[in-house]
Amino acid sequence: MRIDAKSHYDRVTDAWKEFMGDNFHFGYFLAEDMELSRATDVMIEKMAELCEIDGDTRVLDVGCGIGTPAFYLHEKYGCRIDGISTSERGITIASETAAKKGYAEVRFRVADGMDNGFPDRSFDLVWIMEAAHLMLDKKKLFRECYRVLKDDGTLVMCDLVQRMLLSLPRGIMFFFTHLKEYLRLLRAFGPGQLPTMGNYADAMIHADFRELTIVDITPNVLPTLTWWRKNAVHVRDGGGCAFPREDVETFIAACEILDSFFRMGLFGYTIIRAKK
Repeated sequence: MRIDAKSHYDRVTDAWKEFMGDNFHFGYFLAEDMELSRATDVMIEKMAELCEIDGDTRVLDVGCGIGTPAFYLHEKYGCRIDGISTSERGITIASETAAKKGYAEVRFRVADGMDNGFPDRSFDLVWIMEAAHLMLDKKKLFRECYRVLKDDGTLVMCDLVQRMLLSLPRGIMFFFTHLKEYLRLLRAFGPGQLPTMGNYADAMIHADFRELTIVDITPNVLPTLTWWRKNAVHVRDGGGCAFPREDVETFIAACEILDSFFRMGLFGYTIIRAKK
């Protein structure tokens, strides 16, 4: 089976609504017993706190999923949003929801974050929520973000990162020792590539961004994986599951693997803001 971001998200979007809810991103947990739906909203709020958003703000949401963060921002701030994704299924769901809500100023279209097709200096804010790790050329992504931002515009993103630095020999040894686990992560979550926080900063600086703010929020996101796993187990054991059992089992196992990689310090999670 071909696994790239587009085909992967077209395949998993409907299942992920059952496992994750309407937000396809990690939550920011203020307490371990916080509900997942609230924690994913808090993640949006934590990113928004680093920006200036009002009714005149024009936002480009890169990797918009099924549009839930865009709707949240529009409802809270009244801003205008264009959401893009390579997943036709995600864009279809997002566009249908926008039409049902009557949100004429929240629009979605199929486009690539590394070549989005918008004119120069079109946006006040570029918003990338857990999508950068799916784009192979990070420098190209951030150059494109810089191009479409107005002068003094803001880029804000959140994503998984490589937190433990391994030497090349140790990294190769770890990869091959855990090859089965990596293949399960690939099948469950798509073709991610996790740079370090420093790698992200370097790519943004290379694109001429300035005034970077980097926040490590790894401890706050960890409960997400427990919630995703619990939801998937509930779907599996509830009877009448609409998704292939093998795919559900793979997702459950991948949540356990990702949790273990987080807890050993290999992976982490960050929010980064930069100014043009």
